[in-house]
Amino acid sequence: MQQGPYDPNQPGQQPYQGQQQGPQQWPQQNPPNNYQQPPQQQPQYQQQYQPQQYQPYPPQQYYQPPKKKRNMKLIVAVVAVVAILLIASMAVLFWPKGDDNGSETIGSRGGVLSITSGALDGLRIEVPSGASESPVNIDVTSEVVDDLPGLPSVGSIASRLITINTDGSDSWNVFKMFDNALTVTLPYDEDLVDDEEAVRFYVYDPVRDHFEPTGFISQNLAKNTITFQASTFSQFVAIEVAMSLLEGAGSSLSVDTGFRPAEDGWYIPNYGSYLASGGLCLGMVSYAKWYYTYQKGAGTGLYDKYREGNLNEWRDDATALELASRVQMGVQGIWGAMTAEERANTTTKQTGLSIIHGMLISGEPQLVGLKTVYNNGTWGAGGHAVLAYKYDSGRFYMYDPNNPGSDPSSAQQQMPFNYTTGFSKIFKSGLNAANPLLFNVFYHAGAKVFSPLNAYKGLYDSAEDGFDDDSVFPNIELTDESTFEQGETPMDTNADGIRDTTESFCTITGTIDGGQAPVQKTLVFVGSKKFQATVTDGAFKVQVPLKQGVNDIVVLATDSNTFTNWAGYYRTEIKSTAAMGSLTVTMSWGQGDSDVDLHVLEPFGRHIYYANKGYDTNGPYLDFDNTRGYGPEHYYATDGNVMYDSSGTVKSNDIFGTYQIGVHYYADHDSNPDETQPITWTVTISYLVIYIEATGQEVWEEVTYDGYLGSASSGSASSFGSGTGWSGIMTFECFEPNLDDYTIPDPEDVTFQ
Repeated sequence: MQQGPYDPNQPGQQPYQGQQQGPQQWPQQNPPNNYQQPPQQQPQYQQQYQPQQYQPYPPQQYYQPPKKKRNMKLIVAVVAVVAILLIASMAVLFWPKGDDNGSETIGSRGGVLSITSGALDGLRIEVPSGASESPVNIDVTSEVVDDLPGLPSVGSIASRLITINTDGSDSWNVFKMFDNALTVTLPYDEDLVDDEEAVRFYVYDPVRDHFEPTGFISQNLAKNTITFQASTFSQFVAIEVAMSLLEGAGSSLSVDTGFRPAEDGWYIPNYGSYLASGGLCLGMVSYAKWYYTYQKGAGTGLYDKYREGNLNEWRDDATALELASRVQMGVQGIWGAMTAEERANTTTKQTGLSIIHGMLISGEPQLVGLKTVYNNGTWGAGGHAVLAYKYDSGRFYMYDPNNPGSDPSSAQQQMPFNYTTGFSKIFKSGLNAANPLLFNVFYHAGAKVFSPLNAYKGLYDSAEDGFDDDSVFPNIELTDESTFEQGETPMDTNADGIRDTTESFCTITGTIDGGQAPVQKTLVFVGSKKFQATVTDGAFKVQVPLKQGVNDIVVLATDSNTFTNWAGYYRTEIKSTAAMGSLTVTMSWGQGDSDVDLHVLEPFGRHIYYANKGYDTNGPYLDFDNTRGYGPEHYYATDGNVMYDSSGTVKSNDIFGTYQIGVHYYADHDSNPDETQPITWTVTISYLVIYIEATGQEVWEEVTYDGYLGSASSGSASSFGSGTGWSGIMTFECFEPNLDDYTIPDPEDVTFQ
């Protein structure tokens, strides 16, 4: 055991090397550059607009794209993380110089594929560690095109047609979808462009002659590249629209995709917004967009589907709730993958123009991500997703799943935007306008590049049958003290339909049987957090953290992708009445038959890990030592904890100070004695910055790190950060916040640190 605080200058103690996901709100050093479809309807234009004929847009005339289918009480501190993120932890592969094509295989460690010359100079694909459990080949080709079928007359080709194909294992090839988002940078041809600000990349579908926006992170005008994120790949092409159109934003420009929340949105609300643990917004808006574009046609709108029982009550719409949950499980990784640095490269003007660009070219509502940045530059935890379906009179019209069936005239659902200043108003989202969630950062996300169409279609087909087929869907049952096969899941102690516990974590146990094939593992989601458990002889067990209040729990029984439409499904709620957690560090990993450990070196030198969990003190502690695979392991600190030094002496009555976090690969237990299986790990730091007791409002911040370890060593576990088997060290500082730092500025006043 190391005595005293961690010294980063000592031999063997390396800075963190891996991939960070989620809000990078802290100062950073060297951050990583890290079926058949219904027929497409013809464009419908107002009066003087004819298909394939561009004319200037006069004021207030609509462009209609193709309609397709305490008292304030301070609980804990701000946590500041400082990590040196070295891209050297990933394989960097440069394709042959002068060659416009490339093909490489990337494993679970991840890597960077780059073309540095020729027609595709500037192309770069960054694959984070853990994006795929098995090797995937990425193949890039391109060709010159002057025009493509289906391109609206308002657009022109601005790049080569770039084809990116992927090929992996048989199970991976079902959806060809990476587990984490990849960062993709593609070049456009400046010789084909009149105004670079009017260029965006699109996914081209040659079967439907259709263009789907990739979304937008940033644009490098010097290198003629655009960066976005993707989990699936196909053909990509840059499109330019006339800058005169975009300059009309706020005055003459109007565009309407035809989507309406009271017809094409969900009838159920984003029920998770009732809960402290988050909701289903991303799954709901993604599916609403897919259904409107590909499935609705002349049929029933989504709002009137899946209405069961009392038609005026959504809580009994079991199919809708399950469908929304299943989609959310498949797509939720999008938000976590985009770093604060990447968002900081995008102005509100660039984002708004990108959304308009997408509506003009695709004729579809656009997926918009929402985040919160406070006055001090830190990022709020979590986020929200909405659909922009119309732009008129200097404002976007948004479908917000927190406000189902809203009228387009509702001011709460409108977002002012113009060409000069960008977005100018905080977006207020919530079940009522009196107590909304507040967002001041907006970004444009591509729907198709994150979720394959066959995934939505498979879930749609299963939902049409009410997910009711015992021969297909595994049956999941939770076990507790009252069940025939006793288990450890908390019970409902007060007959209110919600399970209860007094702890800040719980063990979830259950059984899985039936279905089309035996299930070897299961996923357990607590809000937006994913945990994995091995299924042995039809039973599973996993320990998960809980936030104070009601936690939404979903169990998904699948050996495959979270989008698998035959996965078993079970949902419940667990209410925790434990003291409000101040700081939680969660570590999990992606491989079974392996022992990986979470280590925390506290501000006064106490080393918390499997051999010194801290249970018998009133300080922070480690909950569990998982020795066979997946985790999770948690480090908990709550308001009122004291801090100890390495000798056990109390040094502080609060949890402020500098912390070190490390991941150590203790042992490989798989069947191959000759090779150590590599593991991919994830560490998430969640902390409550402010709690306002009078209103129950919480301000959380959160950050996630991913990494890779290829060597194991049981002998170096007690020496923090030193020796074989260690990740780099993640450092963060916890200090008392200034409440004024956590007000929310208007979008145009946001600054990034």
